[in-house]
Amino acid sequence: MLLRRGKDQQLIAAVDIGASKVSCFIARVTQENDFSAHAEIVGVGHNGVPSRSGGGHAAEQFEAGLRHAVDAAERMAGARVHRVGVAVPGRALRTRRIAVDIEIADGVVTEEDVADTLTEGAAIAVAPEDAVLHAMPTGFRLDGEEIDGDPVGLNGAVLSTEMIGVGARQSVLDNLSSLIERCGLAAEEFVAAPYAAAEATLIEDEKELGVVLIDIGAASTGYAVYDHGVLVDCGGVGAGGGHITKDIAQIFGSPLVQAERIKTLYGAALIGPGDEHRFVDFPQLGDIGETARASRADLCEVIIPRVEEIFELVAERLPDDRLRRSGLRRAVITGGGSLLVGAREIAEKTLSMKCRNGRPVSIAGAPEAATAPGFSVCAGIIQHCMNVRSEDNLTLGAPSQSPHSLTRSAFLGGARAWLRAKF
Repeated sequence: MLLRRGKDQQLIAAVDIGASKVSCFIARVTQENDFSAHAEIVGVGHNGVPSRSGGGHAAEQFEAGLRHAVDAAERMAGARVHRVGVAVPGRALRTRRIAVDIEIADGVVTEEDVADTLTEGAAIAVAPEDAVLHAMPTGFRLDGEEIDGDPVGLNGAVLSTEMIGVGARQSVLDNLSSLIERCGLAAEEFVAAPYAAAEATLIEDEKELGVVLIDIGAASTGYAVYDHGVLVDCGGVGAGGGHITKDIAQIFGSPLVQAERIKTLYGAALIGPGDEHRFVDFPQLGDIGETARASRADLCEVIIPRVEEIFELVAERLPDDRLRRSGLRRAVITGGGSLLVGAREIAEKTLSMKCRNGRPVSIAGAPEAATAPGFSVCAGIIQHCMNVRSEDNLTLGAPSQSPHSLTRSAFLGGARAWLRAKF
């Protein structure tokens, strides 16, 4: 993911392999000092992944889409990349919340004590059959009392570190690695897609007050929950914008390509005044030149139940801890599916939360098209890499090499970066 360009500059490449498109961002990062860096997007590429006649995708189509996206980004950047950060979809993620206790030898918490708890927690952050993607501290307790901030320097006997582990099945990462390698690249780091989208679209006050980020993709919808400034849950559900397209195709008898076009041009998750008198022509599957006509209101009545279902599925997966759940009063929706008119209103009604549409935070050099919600994940991978940079270019996430486990030195570098950022 990192390619040297002189003493203080690097290139970071990120790819998001979705069900309907593949995206690639290349950013040039300039290290300003030991604690800050500046990123500029120098390359953007994306390519649609066409469906086969049965509505699915072949492996060679994803490979071709990835090659085209990376090639377009490299041409724009004027440079080649060899290692990339790769997004792991929300539906493949598994999270675990753990706590690690350690006795304080001299009665005063040191940086090494904190690092020891983080290292121990990283080893058990996910289930044995999963590979760890992220192992993040969510809070500290000293002798049972919650600590607001960095515990280093405080007096106590037992330090407890609460952590969240985000993992995925090893087979999922192996399949992504194989696809990347067939394109002449190497997967340097895997990043949870909902977490990346959250890093690109959420503001710090939202994370502090409590927010759920919902990334509506084509085949699935990812979510990330933040509370008191830290990630507390992450995952996904198996429903997305592609299911809306399939509903339209099945009910109105149109080819999938035409159904997607009609959804984009005329679809909405609400029925407006006069929609029952506005008509849409639906090309018929298998009958070239033949169309069927239905009102825009009829089209919206097909879309609305599926959009409601997507948000209901997410609501069922949100943390059920009463105290934490009561703190969630805000939602942010992003991803290509969030562009559907009325999606925000459906989210507010279904989740009983104030909701806004989220776009990637502007990064210097990014063309306007690259700030669309559908590019939140790629932008977030770039942001993730910058957030956890340390003097040695170490990250909090796991290295991609097998078995995707954290080395002590890499994890400690990421832990220090996290502590600097949060406290």
